[in-house]
Amino acid sequence: MADSLKTLLKKRSSIKSKLTIYNNYLNLIKSSSDISELQRLDLAERFNKYETLYSEFDELQTNIEVLADDAGSTLVEREDFDRQFFNLVAITRSLLGASSNGAGSEAGFRDADSGAHCLNKNSFIRLPKIDLPHFDGNYQCWLEFRDTFTSLIHDNSSINEINKFHYLRASLQGNAALVIKNIDFKGDHYKIAWDMLCERYNNNRLLVNNHMQALFDIDPIVKESSVSIRNLVDTLNVM
Repeated sequence: MADSLKTLLKKRSSIKSKLTIYNNYLNLIKSSSDISELQRLDLAERFNKYETLYSEFDELQTNIEVLADDAGSTLVEREDFDRQFFNLVAITRSLLGASSNGAGSEAGFRDADSGAHCLNKNSFIRLPKIDLPHFDGNYQCWLEFRDTFTSLIHDNSSINEINKFHYLRASLQGNAALVIKNIDFKGDHYKIAWDMLCERYNNNRLLVNNHMQALFDIDPIVKESSVSIRNLVDTLNVM
């Protein structure tokens, strides 16, 4: 078992070395005042290969965690790799987005409307960034989260499955995060995770019950006034 663990650790070191090499390459690209079309194509090809590193690391790390005695150190390794990997993903998408639309905008869902890429460079308007939605399992917030995440991430064809899965995990908290906690982090498992989440919270009976409970929880109007009535109407509209 010790030899097996030793072999896995060597393979993990090899993957981390590739991460370092890619990081050094990105630093070289970032140092350029302008990214040429050739550099952009080269970056895109390297990025396609780089994205497979995460599934390789995840499989190795899972096997290491099974064999290792020190759970704390293995968790630190996973967290460090996650942080570095997705930071480099964000940098790469930013560089590719900036070089492709000529306006220096960030790539991905945090960009303003995707149709802005079709605008003339001189008429480009940078819209405010849209933050990733969050959901903690509160049924009253499910429909808003589902529709927002679907629009920004799920239906976005420019985001691959592994990154959609990453964004989904980053969006979930509390009980909602527990629903997909045990699903292996692989690109082809994103749909499984999303379907499980929808199956859990697309429950019309529970949604109705929670909205009814929210109605009963509204503070009664003790003294009639235009302000209190307006607040009541605003509260009901939100529901």
